[in-house]
Amino acid sequence: MARRSTLARIGQRSEILGTRRARMPPSPDPTGTRETVSCAGDALTIEVFALNHKDADTTPTIILLHDAHGAGPDRPVRTEAARLAAAGYRVVLPHYLERTGATRVGFSGIARHFGLWSEAIGAVIAHLRLANPARPLGLVGRSLGGALALAAAAETNGLAALVLRSAFLPPHLDGRRLDLPPVLALHGTRDVIVPPSHATNLAARVREAGGTCGVTLYETQAHTFDDATDADATARLLAFLAEHLRGAADRPAAAPPAS
Repeated sequence: MARRSTLARIGQRSEILGTRRARMPPSPDPTGTRETVSCAGDALTIEVFALNHKDADTTPTIILLHDAHGAGPDRPVRTEAARLAAAGYRVVLPHYLERTGATRVGFSGIARHFGLWSEAIGAVIAHLRLANPARPLGLVGRSLGGALALAAAAETNGLAALVLRSAFLPPHLDGRRLDLPPVLALHGTRDVIVPPSHATNLAARVREAGGTCGVTLYETQAHTFDDATDADATARLLAFLAEHLRGAADRPAAAPPAS
């Protein structure tokens, strides 16, 4: 990951915020229904979270991508999945690290395996599209998961929304035109693992391509947010998804363009 020393000036929906409390859905039991999809001939686990186990064909779907610490039983991504399901979304949590036989990964493994994990996420998207081509689909990811979500969105047409927390810009996208769905990037200004310039540079490039990208910068936060900031970020994420992902579900259904 390239590190940049200064923040680009972004005029479109950029905010530098302190911490404030926000209202969120309660956290239900973070247990999903396990399924498998095929990826390069191997089985890949996904978990599906849906409110009261209801999963209507029109329910918008979020592919939620965890960070480098995986999707284990003690990981915050599971609570995040349950909260999104409580807000009325169908949430798919891929165990994409299985593609390389891991449950968590260190910095040294990210560049080596990024392509294989991207392949796994592509297989999940293809599986969901095959099952229901018209269901609105969005991507949400943090840190490594955010970078993988960004990479997937750059290769996939017809997505409704992309939300990134503390995500880095994948190096293979350098110099490429970024034709993306509406994007929301949430980042701490004190993040020394992934500097906030990744978020502001992303916003500039999305705008150059004619897209929209909102950026919220939290001035007291590092790579991981504290509880109050996490609550605010979740509230902003839900408002963004309500506008773009649920809004897509309210429009007349149409099959997505070929990826």
